[in-house]
Amino acid sequence: MSKVWLVRLGEYGEAEADALATGELATGWDLPAFEQAMPRDAILKLLEEAFPEQKPGTLQNWAVQLNQFCNKAAAGDLTVTPLKTASRQLAIGRIEGDFFSAKGKHPARRVKWLITDLPRDALKQDLLYSLGASQTICQISRNNAAVRFEEIVRTRKDPGDSHLPTSIKNDDEEDLEDGNDQPIDLAEIARDQIERHISSTFVGHAFTRLISAILQAEGFQTQVSPPGSDKGIDILAGKSTLGFDSPRLVVQVKSGDIVADQPTLQGLIGCIADTQSDHGLLVSWSGFTTPVRQRANELYFRVRLWGREEILNALFSVYDRLPEQIRADLPLQRIWAVLPQEDLG
Repeated sequence: MSKVWLVRLGEYGEAEADALATGELATGWDLPAFEQAMPRDAILKLLEEAFPEQKPGTLQNWAVQLNQFCNKAAAGDLTVTPLKTASRQLAIGRIEGDFFSAKGKHPARRVKWLITDLPRDALKQDLLYSLGASQTICQISRNNAAVRFEEIVRTRKDPGDSHLPTSIKNDDEEDLEDGNDQPIDLAEIARDQIERHISSTFVGHAFTRLISAILQAEGFQTQVSPPGSDKGIDILAGKSTLGFDSPRLVVQVKSGDIVADQPTLQGLIGCIADTQSDHGLLVSWSGFTTPVRQRANELYFRVRLWGREEILNALFSVYDRLPEQIRADLPLQRIWAVLPQEDLG
């Protein structure tokens, strides 16, 4: 049975675009002498030489992760990468070939990408919890993960842990092998729970009302189109008491599993002129097609794209100013927590 490995691509997703384009999962550790697979003790020695300022426990942790990545992960295993630059989607790939050094200094594995746009809420909560591990690299094996991810690759749906053959776990695996045994990124887990709540509570026109409430909390006057055909205009928004002042926005909202495509974007651009608006805002809970994302910089001063990441960030910034009914439907509470230690991956 193949294994499943969580592999992150930068604290801010800075290595994602290159990995998706080249099929190379390159870690963030800069180790020019790490040109071929070597035992964990040798990896640790390299790390000690490259990062003498780091604590021994941190270096031990990194050595375990790199040993798993280079020596434990095998061709045919699956990798799962939570994307930070694509509306918090997941990318799943299958490892091909052996370890190598990308650009002569970054430990890397080649993968064949199988899915690059899987919504996080396609996974049930127990698998999402495993993806909340704060490590850059670790094996995900609890809750029959290997069998379930193979099914997800086939159907894009998580079958859950019942009525499936059980994957076999190797008892001699190292410490830190499983995402469920790792320090948990509480903010990531909480964000996943909020996403699932929004997906189930704010459906269709209710999602449009949520976006309108966020804009109102930001100081806009809004007009929401009634349910049904809206000719590409879901919300009109403007500043001042009557909403006449700039910036004036025309907003198109896509909820559920609809992915905003190029015709949707072109329709919104047309609506900017038709309504004499200054800008357009394209909001899509399930993200955008690649051609739409590729136009984000070109249209930066005319159209903004709000995927899940942007929606949640906007929601959190104004939550205390949202209408009471919205906050009742989406009850959130701030908490204090110790941040997990960051690593370089």
